[in-house]
Amino acid sequence: MSRTLKLMLALAVMIPAGAYAQHRGTIELGAFGRYGDYDDQFGLDNAAGYGARLGFFLSGKTSLEADGALVPTTQASGVGDVDHKPFHVRLLGNLPIGKRMAFLLGAGWAYNSFSKGFSETENGVGGLAGLRISLGKRLSVRGEVIADYMFDQASNVANPTFHYAAQAGVSLMLFGGPGDQDKDGVKDNVDRCPNTPAGTRVEATGCPDADGDGVPDSADRCANTPTGAKIDAIGCSDADGDGVVDPQDRCPNTPAGTQVDATGCPPDADKDGVPDAADQCPNTPAGVRVDVTNGCPVDADGDGVLNAQDRCPNTPAGVAVDANGCPTDSDADGVADAVDKCPGTPAGAKVDATGCPESAAIVLTGVTFLSGSAKLTLNSQGPLNRAVQELQARPDTRWVIEGHTDNVGNREANIRLSKARADAVRAYFISKGVTATRLTTVGIGPDQPVGPNDSADGRARNRRVQLRPQQ
Repeated sequence: MSRTLKLMLALAVMIPAGAYAQHRGTIELGAFGRYGDYDDQFGLDNAAGYGARLGFFLSGKTSLEADGALVPTTQASGVGDVDHKPFHVRLLGNLPIGKRMAFLLGAGWAYNSFSKGFSETENGVGGLAGLRISLGKRLSVRGEVIADYMFDQASNVANPTFHYAAQAGVSLMLFGGPGDQDKDGVKDNVDRCPNTPAGTRVEATGCPDADGDGVPDSADRCANTPTGAKIDAIGCSDADGDGVVDPQDRCPNTPAGTQVDATGCPPDADKDGVPDAADQCPNTPAGVRVDVTNGCPVDADGDGVLNAQDRCPNTPAGVAVDANGCPTDSDADGVADAVDKCPGTPAGAKVDATGCPESAAIVLTGVTFLSGSAKLTLNSQGPLNRAVQELQARPDTRWVIEGHTDNVGNREANIRLSKARADAVRAYFISKGVTATRLTTVGIGPDQPVGPNDSADGRARNRRVQLRPQQ
């Protein structure tokens, strides 16, 4: 027995590593040598014999097997020869030890038949412990020790018997499809990564494939490919089919057939952000802002003149402009039409900020008083405040504030009333910060009408306060 165990250990060291595990459906055919040690009640000599086994694997670690043997022995008294025929049916566990060995542990029914010198039978139970060493996918060697407890013993003994045996032999594994040692769903015969950790997502050859694109992680250059994406040999997708893989494609939705550069975008020679195919101004200077629809310089103020030619780039919306993008000045007095209160000023006339000749009077339209009084109405504040802004815009000009009335009533009384109203306007200007020394007043009364006094409209036009720059 010791020599057998030494041989088995030596084989375990010398044999190259291989998968010891069997698979469901595998059939084991084996032959072995046996050495038996009999219960003393039988008076039989210990003896060697031989036998065979047949097993069927229920799973990779469990099998159902039967064995039978023939052991010629003699009675200790020397009376005669006895043939011992032991039989077993047992459930056997194949418990792995590393990659090439398995520990065997089993139990089941035991039967002994004795003939020749005497004829007896026994029934009982038996246990087995042993070791299997794989020599390859189909061949293995195994050794075991067996203990049988026979409670239905032979008629010529008084008590239950115990028999022991040691067996060593070889087994041939037949049939049984390839297994899945690492439980990754890929059979071992095609699994290129047989030791994949449990729960790892794998591709068809059993190697890790985290994004499930069919390319193993070891060769996958695009590890996060979306599910269902069409990929190339290195695991990368090119959704728009432009020849640039998605992780490097800065324009992932390029229309089919469009020529692209190394970044996957249509060429843009002048680098203005508009592809050459749509760029109507392909040579735009660097840094110039362009219209994204045609690649031409933009018109920021929307006046119809491109920024590059616009000398007045911030023209307010709706203001008419000339070819240079500046507000039009029809009378060429230097004041744009949009703010020119005197748009027909004769050529060469000196004008103020409102476009009117500097000597022309400025009527304070909207400035009104209580009837027969010099007291300003509340509605007059807006026009007066705008007039203050004009006065402040011309700080070096001195002004005469003129009061005018219609011809209704006493002339002298109207002159006094017009003077009082001019004084009231002057006082308001001074309260708003206009220097008092720049302002003088005069009451003209009805003497300078601007409209006929025989109509209500004409009389209304004659009742006015106006500013006139001093010469």
